Amino acid sequence: MRVPFLLFTLLLIPAGGVFAESRSEKLGDRLLKLEEIFYEGFDKGLQSWSIEGDAAVGVHEGWLEVDAREGKVAAATIWCRREFEGPQVVEYDVRLLGHSIQSNVNMFLLASIPDGPGILESGGERDGRYNQYHSFPNYLVTILNGVSPEKREMLRVRLRLDPGFKLASESWSEPLVFGKVYHVAYLIEPPDLTVYLDGQEIGKAAYETKLERGIHGLRIWHTHSIYDNFRVSRVLK
Repeated sequence: MRVPFLLFTLLLIPAGGVFAESRSEKLGDRLLKLEEIFYEGFDKGLQSWSIEGDAAVGVHEGWLEVDAREGKVAAATIWCRREFEGPQVVEYDVRLLGHSIQSNVNMFLLASIPDGPGILESGGERDGRYNQYHSFPNYLVTILNGVSPEKREMLRVRLRLDPGFKLASESWSEPLVFGKVYHVAYLIEPPDLTVYLDGQEIGKAAYETKLERGIHGLRIWHTHSIYDNFRVSRVLK
């Protein structure tokens, strides 16, 4: 007797587990098979996030809105409260609003404090200043418009390793356009990390340290931006 497709699908679910559908996604010249393990559409508030800094942070029309144009520090670090490990893709949509001062689209990846209180537990000790995040392990990616060695405006991508704020790689491409929605993706295969913008590779580093697990945090400085469709997916073999 032929087993109905629905029944066959249900039989694939482990006892007590939850079925997660796999999908394929092309990033640069890589075709990846992924399984989503976390998704945030910002339609239910910010319960899954921990916020540091003095920027104005809220949800507006289904987008996470961060206004870091004013304040003593004029910055925010917004941590996803869930810990992740292993090969994965972290991705989201972002739009820089037209009256931003800067164009910072930055990210802390696989951040942790191995000894003592963790990042979420010690958040009250930080006011959002940049150097406060350089003392504990994380992969740091900064994406922003800057002046290239050829003396023209271009997009500068820097990948750094903390602790120590060590530069692992730097690359240049066409600048971000204010008001345009971009899709940013980070392929994390520790100790390797590749950054993609709208599916095209814009930066890559082979870090000297392999970070096993940690949390991810959006980092915004002097920029007014909105975010949506934050997703973390496991890379399947």
